[in-house]
Amino acid sequence: MTIPPPPPPPPWGTVASSWPAAPPPPPPPPPRRTWLIVVGIVGVTALALGLVAVVTRMLGSDGPDHPDAWDGRVIDLVDFVEAERDLDFDHPVQVDFLTDEEYSAESTTDPADSTAEDEEELERLEGQLRAVGVASGDVDLFSAFNDITDAGTLAFYDPQEQRIQVRGTEMTVGLEVTLVHELTHALQDQRFDLTRLDDEEDDVAAGAFRGLVEGDAGRVEDAYVEEALTDQERADYDAEYAAEVEASEEATSDVPPFVSASFGAPYALGEPFAQMLFNIDGNDEVDAAFDDPPFTEEHLFDPVTFREDEGAEDGLELGFEDDEELLDDGPFGTTSWYLFLAERIDPEVAFVAALGWGGDAYGVVERDGSTCVRLAFAGDTPEDEDQMRAALTDWIEVMPGGEAELDEVDGRSVLEACDPGADLDLELTGRSETALYVPSLWAYLQADASSVLEPEGARCYSRTVMDGLTYDQITDVEGTAFEGDAFQQELQAAFEACS
Repeated sequence: MTIPPPPPPPPWGTVASSWPAAPPPPPPPPPRRTWLIVVGIVGVTALALGLVAVVTRMLGSDGPDHPDAWDGRVIDLVDFVEAERDLDFDHPVQVDFLTDEEYSAESTTDPADSTAEDEEELERLEGQLRAVGVASGDVDLFSAFNDITDAGTLAFYDPQEQRIQVRGTEMTVGLEVTLVHELTHALQDQRFDLTRLDDEEDDVAAGAFRGLVEGDAGRVEDAYVEEALTDQERADYDAEYAAEVEASEEATSDVPPFVSASFGAPYALGEPFAQMLFNIDGNDEVDAAFDDPPFTEEHLFDPVTFREDEGAEDGLELGFEDDEELLDDGPFGTTSWYLFLAERIDPEVAFVAALGWGGDAYGVVERDGSTCVRLAFAGDTPEDEDQMRAALTDWIEVMPGGEAELDEVDGRSVLEACDPGADLDLELTGRSETALYVPSLWAYLQADASSVLEPEGARCYSRTVMDGLTYDQITDVEGTAFEGDAFQQELQAAFEACS
């Protein structure tokens, strides 16, 4: 999709995020990791979605410089990552321990480096965000991107320079955990070549691959916290990380929730996807996915679709007039459908509609000085298309401005929405960010069941468990709905019913 922001400088980062409590694992197979969901300002995944030239970073022209040996401070971490991933590094990589000021300089872009064309693209993106109701008023997207890549991240690995840059000069337990994540990216790059993403023409496929990359690193990071830290170290880590989250949320408070969610989705959905693979056949299954990666957002949003090798219908007609010039077009993506709908309507209705995704298309034109977006949706079944049509109708009814309408082109629903302008208060709910709890829980339940159930059984298990939960329970950061014997019994009953 090209509605989210362009790729910021840090390609593979560790985010500063808050995490809710995990629900109990499903019976009978206890997973290594259950529910982990990104909420709050979630940092950067460098989604290569659309405006690839708006924010850039000048890389050195001399090529990567590999040290002869690992920095002594990371040797134990390197050993853990190699053991956890059952892979070996080809060579050491440079690790730069930076002060806050040095890290900010590396992770942000100077406004003086942007061109008039860049600014025009950002202005058009701002109009697209308002058109689909996920931004309101004047939005300084350049500053928003810099805020996320700076205050929203803790470190990043750059596959072009093949080095890790981390915020912090004193080795703390939090810095150790951060480095495990980034060392995993370095190992991924050496074994599977992360730079190949730069050649990916399909932006949504690129985002899906990023979910695998971040999910795998997150899984290894979690294993380090659970297996390598003492109880006291884990307590110290929790306190350190909570402080990072608080500082990040304060520094990125002006970032539109949808932008935060778009950056965070590969983390929130990538980890249960990677966990599903690991639960099926360990690292071998994860490695196989790197060789043949997910290529639609649906593979992360509804992970068993990857097991079933579901593709997407393409070539959908949008119904623009012949004389209208397309300024941008391409796939929109399952997660994007869900997030922009959930901002305005019941997130559970939005989720069910998005689950029926079977393909889409979007295009952008300028009409009478306003940016207009058209979105076409193809469902897996006629019922899926009816559900999306109903969800879009609900969305139009509550969207301020009266600039949106539902059309039908070649029998498919097509939403047209035009920018209502910066003067209209679009009254954001912020749910496009917090709604990530729902698909994350759905994906983790599938991941936990996939070690013993076939795809349809895993989907049945997820559906049965979530049908017994309200949206407020799912998004309760304390996780109280997942405590006690009663919920364990509900899990057991759901598992037996779907076996």
